[in-house]
Amino acid sequence: MKIDYKTYCDKVRGCYIGKNVGGTLGAPFECYRGVYDIDDFMQDVSSPVPNDDVDLQLVWLAAIEHEGKNIDSHTLAQYWQNYVAAVISEYGTGANNYRMGIAPPLSGHLRNENRDSNGAWIRTEIWACLCAGNPALAANYAYYDACVDHSGEGIYAAVFTAAVQAAAFFESDVNKLIKIGLSYLPEKCGVRNAINLALDCYKKGDDFKTARKKLLIAEPSSFGEMNGEWQGTALVPACKKCPAQSKEKDLPPSVHGYDAPASIGIVIIGWLYGEGDFGKSVCTAVNCGEDTDCTAGTLGSILGIINGADKIPDKWKNGCSDKIVTCCLRGDGLLNAPESVGALCDRVVKQFPVVSSERCEFAEHGFNVIAANSLAYDENAFYPYQQENFKDLLKDSPNTIRRHFSGLTAKVAFDKTLVSVKNGEQKRITVTLCNKLYLPQYVTVKLYGLPHDWTSAGATECCVGLEHWHGSKVNHTNSCEFAFTPENIRNGKYEFTIELSVNGRGERMYVPFALFADNSQK
Repeated sequence: MKIDYKTYCDKVRGCYIGKNVGGTLGAPFECYRGVYDIDDFMQDVSSPVPNDDVDLQLVWLAAIEHEGKNIDSHTLAQYWQNYVAAVISEYGTGANNYRMGIAPPLSGHLRNENRDSNGAWIRTEIWACLCAGNPALAANYAYYDACVDHSGEGIYAAVFTAAVQAAAFFESDVNKLIKIGLSYLPEKCGVRNAINLALDCYKKGDDFKTARKKLLIAEPSSFGEMNGEWQGTALVPACKKCPAQSKEKDLPPSVHGYDAPASIGIVIIGWLYGEGDFGKSVCTAVNCGEDTDCTAGTLGSILGIINGADKIPDKWKNGCSDKIVTCCLRGDGLLNAPESVGALCDRVVKQFPVVSSERCEFAEHGFNVIAANSLAYDENAFYPYQQENFKDLLKDSPNTIRRHFSGLTAKVAFDKTLVSVKNGEQKRITVTLCNKLYLPQYVTVKLYGLPHDWTSAGATECCVGLEHWHGSKVNHTNSCEFAFTPENIRNGKYEFTIELSVNGRGERMYVPFALFADNSQK
């Protein structure tokens, strides 16, 4: 399967126009609980609405433009530090962890009450557009992105959304797309439960209000509890279409920050009950309340990809500003943030051949986009020289940090206490190296930074042999372990470095990490 350049460009524009429409439509109702009956914008939309759902994607675009396709969570975390000013919720926690030397995926996990919330799945459009027709690769990038400031359900939601959006460039059937997205999820997780519940409600003939109620009972969300029941605001007073709400006593209290499952469920409710109509779909998502700009924005992007910009009704397409106003970025010439949705789409399209060169077929006017052999998850479709199997990433998360170098990938896995250390309790760290070359390698692995009065259970240097992966299913990956017992802990933080040097090659590769005294993390 392939789509031509004109079709691809139209679908990318549809993606971000739909994102803009849904985000603008839902903005007045974000963080409120209620059930509405809106069918149009409820506020003045002549001026652009700032949207953090898009802001982060502008940073990732700059990362791709400057660093190319071989980016990972470490690269994205560095760009985050440089350009993201937001310090609230999971955004602030992830960035603060990274500044302390806690690398992804631990940066998104430790001390993070909002790790299961919505900050990651709302920004997956860029990975879908750059990996159009290749959901597995989109899921990889979505994981690298999400684990900077999320864990658990926050990552699962991003993986699902990215896979669905990437597949939507070639598949339009809602049930097939949902099935494709589910194939990328763990068998047991809240996001899967929420999606299946929405599907079941629609199949049984429940109306969308009943489906919403069942969803919030099964997967309680804290998002609608932030500002409480909708009573109207100065921007949008309560009216017939969005009346003042009463407390719903049959909804159970939620765990703070556990928001992704219910929100993804609302996206699915809007999609199913909208029955293919763009406006009805995004309005239904908003009419369910909670994180309204995010649910409607993501659903708008999915429908925009499926239909293309040209088929989004003019009422919606021309109904809100094309300009981009950022709300949580520190800008400079290197970031060079686009000032309009059109300019953003033009720059994203230019990067498709960079990120998806194997799926890009150059033609007389632009290029064709070729779909992967399987849009659903297929463990046999992964090759070490192309990408990592993201389900291995999920399995290793959150205790394993990764660094990708030109000839190998280094994984540093911590024991069950993660990055905490305690007097007299042995600490184990496992270093696993994965060969990415058709060339055997010997790698010297050294641990630096061990205090002189900490007792090592063995050497702090080892030599690891790696065969090339072709013809060797085992020896292209090899591991060594460092074990030591902290004594006389005096500092709150200890900094370490793993140095990797390959025999016969002059380069040195480094993986820094930090350990913290006692139980300073949860």
